[in-house]
Amino acid sequence: MLLKELGNNEEESGGSMKLNNRRLKERLLEVLSISIVAILFIYTNEMMDNYLSIGIFTIILGVAGFLVYLKEWITKRFIKGTIFTVFLLIIMAFFLGDIWFYRYYSTPINSYMWMQKSNLNGLGESILSMVEVKDAVFLLVGIPIAESFAKKIYPLKAMALVPALLFLMIAGLKPVKNIFIDQVDITRRYEANTFLRGWGPIGHHVLDTYAFFVDSGKNEMSPEEKRTVSNYFDKKNKQDSTYSGSLAGKNVIIIQVESLQAFPLFQKSSGQEVTPFMNKLAKDGLFFPHVYPQTVFGNSSDGELIVNTGLFPLKQGATFFRFPYNDFPSLAKELKKIDYQSYAFHGDEENFWNRQHAYPALGFDDYISIEDMQQDEIISMGLSDRSFFKQGYDYLKDKQNPYYAFFVTLTSHVPFSLPADQITLKPEVGKEGSYLTKYYEALHYTDSSIEEFVNNLKRNGKLKDSVIVIYGDHDGLFVKDKHEVEGYYGIKISDEEWIEKYMPIPVIIYQEDIQGRTIDKVAGQVDILPTLYDLLGIQSSSFFGETMLNGEEGEALILKGDYGAQMKINGKGRVEEFLPEDQKDVDMSDQVIRSDYFNQTID
Repeated sequence: MLLKELGNNEEESGGSMKLNNRRLKERLLEVLSISIVAILFIYTNEMMDNYLSIGIFTIILGVAGFLVYLKEWITKRFIKGTIFTVFLLIIMAFFLGDIWFYRYYSTPINSYMWMQKSNLNGLGESILSMVEVKDAVFLLVGIPIAESFAKKIYPLKAMALVPALLFLMIAGLKPVKNIFIDQVDITRRYEANTFLRGWGPIGHHVLDTYAFFVDSGKNEMSPEEKRTVSNYFDKKNKQDSTYSGSLAGKNVIIIQVESLQAFPLFQKSSGQEVTPFMNKLAKDGLFFPHVYPQTVFGNSSDGELIVNTGLFPLKQGATFFRFPYNDFPSLAKELKKIDYQSYAFHGDEENFWNRQHAYPALGFDDYISIEDMQQDEIISMGLSDRSFFKQGYDYLKDKQNPYYAFFVTLTSHVPFSLPADQITLKPEVGKEGSYLTKYYEALHYTDSSIEEFVNNLKRNGKLKDSVIVIYGDHDGLFVKDKHEVEGYYGIKISDEEWIEKYMPIPVIIYQEDIQGRTIDKVAGQVDILPTLYDLLGIQSSSFFGETMLNGEEGEALILKGDYGAQMKINGKGRVEEFLPEDQKDVDMSDQVIRSDYFNQTID
């Protein structure tokens, strides 16, 4: 009997020990699961260059615990494992997308980007160029969690509930403090990264989604607001310059060059000019080397919008996607009044950036995309620039004067990868594989493609009747790539120096009868259209910006920029803060687009 009792005690003791060991193991697994999920979020925050505050860390840890805690609401093992495995993998993919997007654009994904999902076609190579080996941490630590969710049952409620409650408390108290004590509108974005800095990647997406639904749709303008806008345009300075009307009646050929910055012009690689033909046009025409890109979330399409309409792009989302059917003021519409025909050309699919709807709204009579061309030479995202300009010339050669032709190039898009047989620029010794070398090679290729196109116009006798305008849509190398330029040239570049010397894009206006002149005025892309109106003798003042030929000191308002922040560049190329009147211009342009102002009648 005694032996039996001892045996029972031993069994109970052994069973108790096993139970305690199992519970300890479960507790450790709970802590490990929550910690690893939190690491995924923390890694995302770090890769997006965001300051990890105690508040953001608590939110990250709380979300991790809350996700694990939610798992216990489902009792069936198979359903539980399947749902949470898929859910976790989706989270991993989502935050990887955040990281890759931020590496290129220096700003997080926002809700409006989902309206632009058609733009993913052909971007595989560009996306892969943003991937780094260290991103494997997502797979290395994430997949084992997913596997444990699918195969095992851990009672995670106890440990997960603590950070979950902390998350709910922080998520509840912080907005309450901001709204009622600090009296701050937490949904107001002062610039692109406002939500990210204050709330981290997770909070950014929550607030951004809320702001998207509140902000979406057109805004009606009151009669008083309409009169304010009308008075603004009517009172714009209409000073004449020595060039006013000098190009009236000429064919207008505008070339938007993908990722073209000003600093590669007049640079050499192994003694060979990077952009020899654009250098020649810059010397023989009007050359503006200090024009700043003002694109925001529409990237290249924003450049097209700014130059064709003289409006600033929307502060949130791409204008071509949000309001493609607006009645925009535009160069094509003004030229149509004096019997011009207008054509737009692009070597990508017609729906990229929603151009098939936006271009007619800009007044173009025809839009020629890759679907309308012979796809004889494809490089990276679409038709090669050489084939693109050849076929563009074939389309134009028999067109009657006057016409407006708008070309958007493609081959010099990130990651600047040319086929070996198309590389004609000699690299500097020891720098064959550098990022800057690839950038120079791509621009050299596009430069030679433009040269062939212009030479064809000259042989056909069309060049003397035409004005050629060349500008960059946005930066190709951003401040995050500064080390590439520093390493290539063996120099140190401050952030201020980068903004002054490396951030600007060039604008070249060439016509055979114009004497060459470099104009060092600081300007923005929004000043290009007023300059063309000045040269062409067009009297419209429905634009923001001013002619770059009036001799006055200029400035540029940057809506997003390399830093994801608004800034003003003064006439000396130095950074200043936005003034209230600067913000007024940007806000008014935003209101003009959102309300479709030009499709309304002033009361």
